Amino acid sequence: MGQTHSIIKFMKNTDEILMNTVISTALKAGDILRTGFRQRFEVEQKSAHDLITEYDTTVQQFIVEQLSKAFPGAGFVAEEEHFSTKGDPLLVIDPLDGTNNFAMGIPQFCVSIGVFTGERQPKAGVVYNPVLEELYHAQVGKGAYLNGEPIHVTQEPLKDTLVATALPFKFRDKVDWITQLLLHVYPEVMDIRRLGSAALDICYTAAGIFGLYFEYGINAWDTAAGVCLLREAGGVAVDFSGQPYDPFTSKSIVVGPPAHVERVLRLWRESGVQLEG
Repeated sequence: MGQTHSIIKFMKNTDEILMNTVISTALKAGDILRTGFRQRFEVEQKSAHDLITEYDTTVQQFIVEQLSKAFPGAGFVAEEEHFSTKGDPLLVIDPLDGTNNFAMGIPQFCVSIGVFTGERQPKAGVVYNPVLEELYHAQVGKGAYLNGEPIHVTQEPLKDTLVATALPFKFRDKVDWITQLLLHVYPEVMDIRRLGSAALDICYTAAGIFGLYFEYGINAWDTAAGVCLLREAGGVAVDFSGQPYDPFTSKSIVVGPPAHVERVLRLWRESGVQLEG
């Protein structure tokens, strides 16, 4: 096992036990993904342009089983088959964020687990990239970390940063609209990246690798863990209309340092392009 496995510590209170267990489960789930990466496995089309592999379902089942045993009263919101149950804590799971990358042999994917109260208030987030062995984790009020080291959003000017985004492949009718938004941002930044994993894009923004990330058509399991990390790293998360981002209701997301987010929202408003939350 890699160095990330040594981050798990002996913890005392209930929240720390919960965090320890979620981290341990994410690391083990990542080991399963790493073992299967670039091997032969079943791939199906979940919908047009959207793939599902046997690892999506296997890893989701593993995570749900492990966390159900550890926390019998837990509820789950998970990507595959839109699995959903009520409980406290509420665990929001993407077993394989970046499925298309994984299926095509591109090493840009992760396990993502967001932790909420039963009333859907955020508590913690864990994102694990098993290829690079990068473990991002955060608890509300306790900061954000990459492999045990504190992370923060960038302090560089927007013009000196990379910005991450994605085309809405599930909403092809929105591509022209998103392209217009992108064209208004592009002259203001160093360059644009489209990596194929929303959870990692948010984590990279939290760590100061990206100066901003925005996307339309994301789901709770894509963002729940990453947004907790981002906010604990000093960033803000809003929808395209500027309202606070809610992983359970928002359709769009913009994250980054407060000044960068405000700058981009102002550019969009001044452009006259229609904005949707």
